[in-house]
Amino acid sequence: MDTGTTKSTVLIVDDSPEQLEAIAHLLYRNGLKTQVARDGKRALELLSKSTPDLILLDVYMPEMDGFEVCRRIKADEETSGIPIIFFTASNDETSIQKAFGLGAQDYVTKPFKSVELLARVNAHIKIRRQAKVLEDSYRELDSFCYTVAHDLKAPLLSIQKLTEYLTEDYYDRLDKDGRELIGHIQDKSSDVVTLVSRLLEFARFSNRSLKFETVDLSALFREVFGELTLAAPNRKIRFSVGEIPRVQADRLMMRELIANILSNAIKYTRKKEKAVIEVGASCDADTVTVSTRDNGAGFDMRYSDKLFKVFQRLHSQSEFEGTGAGLAIVQRIVQRHGGVVWITGEVGKGATICFRLPLRRESSSMYREKLSEQSSRVFS
Repeated sequence: MDTGTTKSTVLIVDDSPEQLEAIAHLLYRNGLKTQVARDGKRALELLSKSTPDLILLDVYMPEMDGFEVCRRIKADEETSGIPIIFFTASNDETSIQKAFGLGAQDYVTKPFKSVELLARVNAHIKIRRQAKVLEDSYRELDSFCYTVAHDLKAPLLSIQKLTEYLTEDYYDRLDKDGRELIGHIQDKSSDVVTLVSRLLEFARFSNRSLKFETVDLSALFREVFGELTLAAPNRKIRFSVGEIPRVQADRLMMRELIANILSNAIKYTRKKEKAVIEVGASCDADTVTVSTRDNGAGFDMRYSDKLFKVFQRLHSQSEFEGTGAGLAIVQRIVQRHGGVVWITGEVGKGATICFRLPLRRESSSMYREKLSEQSSRVFS
């Protein structure tokens, strides 16, 4: 029985009136509210008016089968997070794989035991509620960080301006120690402004709405690399990009993701006479994995868990400039697209950063659900 303070709602979609009545009665007797739809079209109409806590979905229905209904639900950001349990008489592997590939959370075959169906329904409702609490906590944390960073930026900029004023008007009146102090104030205030700007950027990519479109990642990698290397025309970098399948993603976020990855690769190969940066990809039916390898400074894998946390650095500021926010932004963008990111490396031999994304928008919800359940706090 559902133990929440409010009754959860289950939408049951089946073209059999007898099946609808039996399942609705079972769920009602165990403390759950129900909505029913005898076809896919009616189910989508109900979803446009209210959001249930879970959907029980038959596969074989006239006009629009359960797979198409599931695809449409998962493609809509408003409904993509609703858990879906398929229930059907078909137990062939192809149907089961297709169901999970479309983002369904479970698959039950008919005839089923009432106690089993009820246990699965309550389990997935509980998981979704816990994920929602986690998502709300992240949202509150992001909002807090944004507010703090925003409020800090104005006084920090004022400090910068004041030190510029002191330098312009009083520099000749200061002794050597005074001039050094002014220089330190200017350097440190500039560093803090940069940190705050990066924190604002991190919060912006955490909260910004996704605008999905078809994105050519190969072209985007080449374009961003060209822009980044304009500032260092004398650098000799052997850069190559393999063929990467097009993905459904937010183009601006993908550009920022690629800019952060390539900026790191360019920066950490700076001491190499012959720098190499190689981008490649592999894919399966549902996802693409993109890897960016460089032959730069690398890092000790014992400390790899620190790399995706905000403002964590493995190299000193004197060796390589930066705030340590870049990879945290990369991770947040990838996660928001329902993907995962990881990095490997070896000191003195370079690093390889990989991210895996769903090829299609409707697949991304499945990965976002998993991440909601398993993700760790980047601020920990």
